[in-house]
Amino acid sequence: MKKFLSLVLALVMTMSLVTVSAGAKDFTDSSKIQYAEAVDVMSAAKVIDGYTDGTFNPTATLTRGAAAKIICNLILGPTTASALVADAAPYKDVPTNHTFAGYIAYCQKEGIISGYADGTFRPANSLTGYAFMKMLLGALGYDSAKEGYTGPNWSIQVAKRALNIGLDDDLVGDFNGVKAVNREEACLYSLNTLTATMVEYEKNSTVTVGNITIKDQSSAKDMVNTGKTDGKIFKADGKMQFAEKYFDNLSVTKGSDDFARPANVWKLKAEKIGTYADTADLTYTKSVDVCDIYKDLGLGSKIEKKDVSVYVDGVVDPENKIVPVAITKDNDDDSYGANGVLTEVFYDDDADTVTITEVNTYVGEISKTVKATSKKDAYVVVIPEGVKPTSMKNSEEFETTASFDDDAYVLYTYSEDAKEIKSVEVAKSVSGEATRIENKAKVWDANKAIYIENTAYKFSNKADGVKLDDASVGNEYDVYLDAYGYAIYVEEVEEIGNYALLVDYQNKTNFNSNKAMLVFADGTEKVVETAKDYKGNSNKLELGTIVTYKEDNGVYTLKPVAKTIATGTFNTAISGLYEGTSEPKNLGVDGDFNLTSDKAGVQMTKTKFYTIDKTGSKSVAASDTTGTKNVQTNSKTIFVVYNIDDDDYTVYTGIKNAPKIASTATKNVSAYAYVKGGMTKVMFIYADDSSIISDSNKKMVFLANESVSNLIHTKNSDYYTFNAVINGEIKEVMVDWNVEVNGKTLASADVKSLNGLFESYSVDKYGVITRLTSYSTDAYTNTDVKQVFNNTPKIEGVDSSNTTGTAVAAKSTIGIDKKSADYTVLVKYDDTTKDFKHTITVDDSAKVYAVDEDGNITESSYKAITKDTNDKVYAVIEDYLVKALVIEDVDDGKAPEVTEGNGTFDVTVSKDPRTGELELSYSNYVVEGYPNFSTDWEGTKGKVTVTLVVDGETFTQTTSYKGTQTVQHMLDNAKVPSITLDLASGGVKVKATVTVTFDGMYNDTYKLVGTSGLSILG
Repeated sequence: MKKFLSLVLALVMTMSLVTVSAGAKDFTDSSKIQYAEAVDVMSAAKVIDGYTDGTFNPTATLTRGAAAKIICNLILGPTTASALVADAAPYKDVPTNHTFAGYIAYCQKEGIISGYADGTFRPANSLTGYAFMKMLLGALGYDSAKEGYTGPNWSIQVAKRALNIGLDDDLVGDFNGVKAVNREEACLYSLNTLTATMVEYEKNSTVTVGNITIKDQSSAKDMVNTGKTDGKIFKADGKMQFAEKYFDNLSVTKGSDDFARPANVWKLKAEKIGTYADTADLTYTKSVDVCDIYKDLGLGSKIEKKDVSVYVDGVVDPENKIVPVAITKDNDDDSYGANGVLTEVFYDDDADTVTITEVNTYVGEISKTVKATSKKDAYVVVIPEGVKPTSMKNSEEFETTASFDDDAYVLYTYSEDAKEIKSVEVAKSVSGEATRIENKAKVWDANKAIYIENTAYKFSNKADGVKLDDASVGNEYDVYLDAYGYAIYVEEVEEIGNYALLVDYQNKTNFNSNKAMLVFADGTEKVVETAKDYKGNSNKLELGTIVTYKEDNGVYTLKPVAKTIATGTFNTAISGLYEGTSEPKNLGVDGDFNLTSDKAGVQMTKTKFYTIDKTGSKSVAASDTTGTKNVQTNSKTIFVVYNIDDDDYTVYTGIKNAPKIASTATKNVSAYAYVKGGMTKVMFIYADDSSIISDSNKKMVFLANESVSNLIHTKNSDYYTFNAVINGEIKEVMVDWNVEVNGKTLASADVKSLNGLFESYSVDKYGVITRLTSYSTDAYTNTDVKQVFNNTPKIEGVDSSNTTGTAVAAKSTIGIDKKSADYTVLVKYDDTTKDFKHTITVDDSAKVYAVDEDGNITESSYKAITKDTNDKVYAVIEDYLVKALVIEDVDDGKAPEVTEGNGTFDVTVSKDPRTGELELSYSNYVVEGYPNFSTDWEGTKGKVTVTLVVDGETFTQTTSYKGTQTVQHMLDNAKVPSITLDLASGGVKVKATVTVTFDGMYNDTYKLVGTSGLSILG
């Protein structure tokens, strides 16, 4: 009996509660697979496999030919089956060289399959559920003729038998025999076939007397198993299960998973494939009375207490509160489960026993995500938020390749038996004003609810966060929901906007308006008009308070965060100003501040710190605390760092991008941090001496103008995107539509024309570049130690000296060549003298980048540099060495002139039998003047053009290469036009032409043309 209540199946799939060993197939799309047990076992037994890209593609339609292969793999094993050949064409549309010919011929001979009346098999057609079930029944020994699996009503007979012996067990929804079978359904039906009992017929004779024919035939009977394999499939029963006959190295026993649910434990030889929980007879996600369990199971008599087992998160309840009771029809006093608890009931009708398991859902937060290494798989670190499992530590790792944002709230399940997290998924949330609150005496009563915008959300059993006793109608809340729609975590929306640090203020006592000096999280500072007097007593905020804010017509409303952790003060009456700046100086506390990008923990002090606590609308400085203060940071933490030398702020997002800052006995650091949920959201840092700030990240920015996007508007930003080299990494960056360059805010049109190198940059909390600083010079004079070649167009009012002027064209740093023997580059080609103006040595570790006409950037090398008199050149030179070099390709409008080596080669066109895609192969290369030509030759500026003529229609695809590549690499990686072949008519005429051009020895250009004969693909 299978009865599904509530949100059963969706949860079981989403929460990934299956325990899978390393021996099971780990497909990259495993999250899309419904029937994990079936796919794992079938792939481990090599009955079916995934694709070369690592996917399984569970919903892809199964073809008739592929189905024949599965049947052969089931009966013969994959090794023997792969050696099958067809001596003659089994059907007129299945020639002997067809991919599936051997499999189809075998199944035909064994009477497992049959074709169509016109003599075809149609191997590429999809397969219906009825047809695949018929094939599986044939594999089990059922005779099509005797069982009525032929003729006009064959599908009815097939369905009756297949469903009767359980070939569709655990199928989600009802069996639809007319629908095409997909790959994972084929695995499910095949898995059920492995555990099904085989049949045989004792009598099979025909006697003819005169005109009368007498058939003496018995019905199908279970095949007997008296051998050693009996009991490999569950338990010994004297019957021959399919796997016991054909897979003597495969076994399955009954066991339990880490949540104590009855489960199948599959092994291949001695290696465990996986443990897979049975499908529950009943499933609930809220409290259920014992009498309802009795009724829902359809019981006719009481189940004694001794025959009932109950487990909570995989173990017997250690508090002895959730215990077994007899299952009776009138017991409405006892119940199991609660809101948000996955309660599953498993009834063994043979033993008349019941197992009840409860799996709680908890809420936590992602503190960090770690990529896979050669020694360890990828994992996330989960910090419990509020209620946590008894055995769980303060943080736990969970292996997963899924992507999670740091600080994301997640739902997780935990096995007390295995003492580990078993599943993690992102918690969905709703936000808005609380319009109604239903509260009862108990802290978390099942009927308590918070209404967000008039929609009710009841609370999960393991809910935490703001208690309803403290919640208020009219306030804004974020409500995080579990997989069943219950509220599992509630927090008040305390933040009304982005972060800022309050460093000074004034009120109407001496001025005509209330004002405040704020340092914003994007690194800008501003004196703003405020809606309230934050210096006065009623709304007073301590200087050094981190606030959130909203702005209305230039007037700011500030709201303090819950707690600011501080190691300095902004008491300007005592500390005055930093010399030569407008910044209030911090009174630092002696101690060791230590921030490094390779450690998530930041030591704010070793001696003393204090907190500024929110009290109503005010913030109040608490008393000093003696001792060390460490805070945790991650990839979302914003660091706003003040540099006293530049009188400027730089913003870093993420600990890995942060600078190294370490205080000394004489060079102090003051910091202000907001920590929420154990993780630092923002930190403002002030150093007495900028020499202790070591920023190795922001050395160079290159923006490729040809790649600029249209203006993009989002909720938080307006920006353009550029392809860029930033911190030595090629990536797409966002640039604010009014970005500040050298202190001047640009108009949007000028931002769109940005191009070239910049010495440094700042980003806001959303990762948008808000400020750029040019190099101090962009003309190489061969006299200064540190200079730069640049082609940055001048923006009106902005140049490297920040002087006002009219926009001018880019400086002419055009043309490049090299002298390999000296490891130098020649730059700035003079068309009059036909020579280069400068020769500069290239550093051994220099980074070289190539930019094409569309602004696409690739990493290149010194080896790949070839002479070009019109390419734009950008270079950063330090200590008279080129440290970074960007070469931007400029189209001169000329087709490449072949100066050496016209050549030919042969092209062969074929079709991948598995995917149906066209494949090209190459041979017989002949190049004029080079009898020893090899495809191992290397060239630069390679280009391969593939032209296909398919039934008279032409398709072309060109692939261009940057850097130095072998000819073989160019051909192997050339893109082939993506087309769909219509093979229904019996064949498609295809002819291919492939042209390869590249610069080779002595900068000569080579051109090879390959052609194929006419191929007919079918």
